[in-house]
Amino acid sequence: MAMFGYAGPAELASSSSSLGFCKTRVPSSSFIPRRWRISPGPASGRNDISKQLRFSVRCSFVPMDSAKIKVVGVGGGGNNAVNRMICSGLQGVDFYAINTDAQALVQSAAETPIQIGELLTRGLGTGGNPLLGEQAAEESKEAIANALKGSDMVFITAGMGGGTGSGAAPVVAQISKDAGYLTVGVVTYPFSFEGRKRLWKLLKNFRKMLILL
Repeated sequence: MAMFGYAGPAELASSSSSLGFCKTRVPSSSFIPRRWRISPGPASGRNDISKQLRFSVRCSFVPMDSAKIKVVGVGGGGNNAVNRMICSGLQGVDFYAINTDAQALVQSAAETPIQIGELLTRGLGTGGNPLLGEQAAEESKEAIANALKGSDMVFITAGMGGGTGSGAAPVVAQISKDAGYLTVGVVTYPFSFEGRKRLWKLLKNFRKMLILL
C-alpha cells in the first residue's frame, strides 16, 4: 500500500520491494504536478513555497504471500553452481548445499549446508561412486525432507557423472516430488575428455531424473 504526501527539503523518499529497501533524495518541486501544489500562506509567496517544496512517495510495504523457492545444489558441481548464483547477487530464494564431502560444505556459500551419508562416507565423499551417493541420500532422507519443508518450488542442480551429484540428486528429486513441490532439475554433463565411464554414469542417472521429473 502506498501513501502519497509532501515532505520538507531534508526528507528522504523511501522505496521498498520484496528484494530490498533503499532510500533516495526526493526530486525537486519542478516535478510536482500543478494540482498537488500547496497554496501560499500569508507570510510567503507562491514562488518561495514552490522552491522549498519537495515531493515524496512514502511506501508502507506489506509483504504479500509469494512462492517459496529453494535452490538445492547436490554434489560438487551443484554446490559450485549454487556458489555462483549467490555471488551473482540472486535474491528471493533459499540456497541449500548437499554433499557427502564435509570439506566441500565448509567452502560452500549456501545458507544451509547439509551433509548426507555421515555414517556411510564419514564425510569423505563417494569417490565418484553414484551408488554410494544414492545410499548416502537414502540415509539422510529425513534431513533432506526437513530442509525442503514449506517449499512451493524446488530447483535441483547437480553435475551428472560424479558420485554424489549423480547418485543423490534423483533421491532429492523423489523426496521433493513426493512432498508435492513443483520440482525442476538443472544438470550438467561431463566433458568428452573425461571419458566414457563418466558419460555412462551421466546417462544412467539422467534417465532417473527424467522419470522423476
